[in-house]
Amino acid sequence: MTDASRSSTSLRPAGWLPDPMRPGFERYWDGQQWTLRVRDRETGVEVGESSGGAPRPGSRRRAIGWTATLAVFAAIVAGVGWMGALPSWIPWPDALVRPAPSGPEVAYPVYGSDELVTYLARSMVAQEETIDLSWMAFTDEASEETIPDAVFEAVTQNPYVFVEGWEWSIGYPKAVLEPIYTYDDTEAERRRRETAAEVASLVADASVTSAVDDRALATAVHDLVVSSAVYDYAAADAVIAGETTATSPRVARSQEAYGILVEGSAVCNGYAQAFQLLADAVGLDSVIVTGTADGGVTTGLHAWNLVQIDDEWLVVDTTWDDAGLLGTGREYLLLDQSSEVLDTRAADADWIMDGREAAYLVDGA
Repeated sequence: MTDASRSSTSLRPAGWLPDPMRPGFERYWDGQQWTLRVRDRETGVEVGESSGGAPRPGSRRRAIGWTATLAVFAAIVAGVGWMGALPSWIPWPDALVRPAPSGPEVAYPVYGSDELVTYLARSMVAQEETIDLSWMAFTDEASEETIPDAVFEAVTQNPYVFVEGWEWSIGYPKAVLEPIYTYDDTEAERRRRETAAEVASLVADASVTSAVDDRALATAVHDLVVSSAVYDYAAADAVIAGETTATSPRVARSQEAYGILVEGSAVCNGYAQAFQLLADAVGLDSVIVTGTADGGVTTGLHAWNLVQIDDEWLVVDTTWDDAGLLGTGREYLLLDQSSEVLDTRAADADWIMDGREAAYLVDGA
């Protein structure tokens, strides 16, 4: 307090006077000096003060400085959270944690065991050239195992995805996936549209509409797939010879539900995809399983389905039930996974995210 201020008040009697340091407040003058008692000028209500004497001129500036610092810190935390970089062991508020994106809206069903897989599936159905993965760039999920694992599942389980390969990279703060699509946007959409039209036509069949339970529905779907096409031995020979979806249009078609449902011919993956689409359309839960098989219609790499009937995942192999000129059958329809006739096959690790196959497979399947 300056000498001038003391002289201006020293003659005043004790009482409440305007606080020289806090506009809008009054401080009690005891006739000799300022006290610690402060009150609101309008209400007359006394307020506490944590330090003796009048507030120091720099205290307000420091308060403003701390407020600004906290605001900057909050902005940094929010930004880091949006990139997915906040430590997972801290229970951050939901508002600070960037959720997994859902992906673009598409006109076709997508399948996946978690949000990452369905996000990738939607993005690839939309044929996005670059798929942003920055939201997971700093998390444990951003690993050399997790991202390819999720892409494999998205490609395997989604018949409306036409992808022959992909590249991906993780940088900070940018992470991206760049799929290599089999067809341009126009051709891919044509195949999706015509496939979806055939699905709608087939599920209107009397065998489906008259089915009384899930087992009957699965049987009807199986029979529709088997009767819709013949096995493409020429495509299978091309695969054995080293042809790929990138080098052979016939091989590409043979891997698609489009091959079975629209053009009437495919190999095992096309059969499994066709069953998947029809099963979904009639309300059945099913997945595509990839692996190896021997001793039947095909040997080597193979694909089949699991369909859920009464809380049990049963095997359906429409490929091996289509014997071509020898006719069709139901030997591989709704088999328990422990059936001896399935000893000829083994699932691989590509069709679903690692660790999640236990929800579908029984021990040894």
